[in-house]
Amino acid sequence: MSRSLIILPDDSAQPILDAIHGSTKSLRIKMFVFSDPELLKAVIAAQKRGVKVRVMLNPARRSGESENEEARTKLTAAGVEVLDSNPAFDLTHEKSMVVDDIQAFVKSLNWATENFTQTRDYAVVTSHGDEVKEIIDCFEADWSRQAFDPGEHAHLIWCPTNGRDRLAQFIDNADHTLSREGQGPEGQEIVCLGQGGSDQHSAGVQWSEAEVRPSTSETNGLLHAI
Repeated sequence: MSRSLIILPDDSAQPILDAIHGSTKSLRIKMFVFSDPELLKAVIAAQKRGVKVRVMLNPARRSGESENEEARTKLTAAGVEVLDSNPAFDLTHEKSMVVDDIQAFVKSLNWATENFTQTRDYAVVTSHGDEVKEIIDCFEADWSRQAFDPGEHAHLIWCPTNGRDRLAQFIDNADHTLSREGQGPEGQEIVCLGQGGSDQHSAGVQWSEAEVRPSTSETNGLLHAI
């Protein structure tokens, strides 16, 4: 069992492409935006060599803008099973992939070319069985339009179920530093999530915000505590 981190744009799409190319049994893909042509080719090629591929795509942004129609058309034409993400939610922002039931990718990035070449993004790759199982269970629940409850002892953070409480607990457990890299001005609001409204500054925890690197046009979330 292992975990590893993919850092974009430094690591490129290659680790994800390698995982797709190496799949032999199944691919479960849940994506907010899916438009990168190389990833589309890789997923279609997996389907053609007999891998069971299922893809869930967010149907539209809250603005009504739809960005997945081309991918949906190409995937469906190739025989890939494609569904909208669970209509119980206004949108599904999850970006995940499970390979052969044994390895999962959880990502801040969309499968859009600019996320592999222009933005600071991250992906965690895990082969820990409990973590992979939770991602599979959530996929299957969303696929069948059923409720998903990760339970009190969930290994992962899930929104909208345990996300806020788990993040607050993470912040409250910091002893020395909190470092955040992400979009928007909400850093101080994140600190205020601490349970009981605790102020980590007054508790002696140093808070820092990372600036977007000049080589990137956007940064998607990372929160680190020590």
